[in-house]
Amino acid sequence: MQVPHPPRPYILAETNWKAVQETKFEVAILPWGATEAHNYHLPYATDNYQNEAITEAAAKLAWERGAKVIVLPNIPFGVQTGQLDIALCMNMLPSTQLAILKDVCDVLVRAGIPKLVIFNGHGANEFRAMVREVSFFYPQLFTCALNWFKVEPKKGYFTNLDGDHADELETSIMLEIQPNLVTPLSEAGDGLPRNGSSKVPKKAG
Repeated sequence: MQVPHPPRPYILAETNWKAVQETKFEVAILPWGATEAHNYHLPYATDNYQNEAITEAAAKLAWERGAKVIVLPNIPFGVQTGQLDIALCMNMLPSTQLAILKDVCDVLVRAGIPKLVIFNGHGANEFRAMVREVSFFYPQLFTCALNWFKVEPKKGYFTNLDGDHADELETSIMLEIQPNLVTPLSEAGDGLPRNGSSKVPKKAG
């Protein structure tokens, strides 16, 4: 995979060992997404594309202001227990997530990084209890989690915020960052809730 720009020192996947050795990182950002169906018009990796675009943009701003941040590779699998009947929705149980998170924390502690931000891009991922547990085992590592999709958008920016999956918010972001992966809305389903939670597309018309 060819990167169409010079290596960014705040993106772990792009930087190198020499640069890492010479930098005292203050904060590690761990994007955590999911691989799941997003109606008929958005790709399965929607949450991951969004996570990467937002964390990379935020880290760039922070780095330019002098903050020594490092964005770790996005973890692409999330909790999918409510969509097990949808083909290839990749389910990762919370217990598996916790085991992975503990291993990541161990790496960061060994590297001397004092802070970790879990950047969650998937609604079914729930990290509050996990943060409490890893904080118990790694008290020297300040750990927190945030759900970017719960941030209040600028008033009047969107016309419909009633949905929470493959909705206007997610579709708008994907049209900005990966427009080639968005199919025409005429091919999307109606996005109506199924069992009061997950959205299953139904062909329009």
